[in-house]
Amino acid sequence: LDGLKGHRAVGGIRASIYNAFPETGVSALVAFMQEFERRNG
Repeated sequence: LDGLKGHRAVGGIRASIYNAFPETGVSALVAFMQEFERRNG
């Protein structure tokens, strides 16, 4: 995953997937976000 950024006001992560994005990429992003939540609450 490349280009994930923290939100400047609240931290965390955000990702833009407005344009065509392969389903495998979405699955990888979901897994990453779940792990991020597990580690960071």
